[in-house]
Amino acid sequence: MDGTILVGIDGSVASRAAITWAIARAGDLETGVSLLSVVDDEWGTISDRDLAELRTDTERVATRELAFARGIADGVPVSATVEVGAPMLELAATASRHESVVIGSHKTGTFHGHALGSRGLQLAAVAPVPIAVVPVTSMKGRSGVVVGAGTAPGWIEAVRFAMGEAVRLGEPLTVLRSAQGVPFGEQALGSLLDAGDEAESSVDVMLHRSTAPAGEALANASHRAVLTISGRPTEHGARGYRPLGRTNSDLLMNVGGPVIIVPHLTGA
Repeated sequence: MDGTILVGIDGSVASRAAITWAIARAGDLETGVSLLSVVDDEWGTISDRDLAELRTDTERVATRELAFARGIADGVPVSATVEVGAPMLELAATASRHESVVIGSHKTGTFHGHALGSRGLQLAAVAPVPIAVVPVTSMKGRSGVVVGAGTAPGWIEAVRFAMGEAVRLGEPLTVLRSAQGVPFGEQALGSLLDAGDEAESSVDVMLHRSTAPAGEALANASHRAVLTISGRPTEHGARGYRPLGRTNSDLLMNVGGPVIIVPHLTGA
């Protein structure tokens, strides 16, 4: 792993939102950003001539987006590459060499409107590193970092990741658990606070129980939070794949602001 942040780009407004967000985070983490543009070969069904034309167009987009990224980088190293294949699978295959992967989302969804975020679902189900989905939306008026605390083994890892992001952003942290899950207890709270380092111990941590299902509660929170985080259990030997589950699916299909899905191991 080289520690850089990988960003999937396609020249859209959404991918520029992802680039902008990733550069800001990379600056805080003192790392670089790698842009990846993928020529979609439609599973090998298009002709060599058409593929060559698509690659030329994609390389042109990559060059333009690299110039945009470097124009706002403020010292953050930025590079760009072009690959051929299925875009989400190429991003997932490259992900293990990076600290995280970021993609943009064209719209935000709600439980009372259109369900969106299918690309995020595809990527988050297979990538072995944290996946950030950044919708095109205003960041004004937002506050706080929100993380879902599930009941599956390893949930504390997502909370620890969220504590680090709260430190980075200078925001309070809300640990959210659905009323349908196991209640918070003194032991859970103690484990959370004891796990933090000196910087994390300064974070204002609040526990909140929601009457809504976990995915809906996190999706609703994502419309107000600076960042929303959820864990994804995975297993050794499973190459990073495990079904996302209802909570993460609902969250990503109805994302209202920047969201990170954090994989964590549950078995030896």
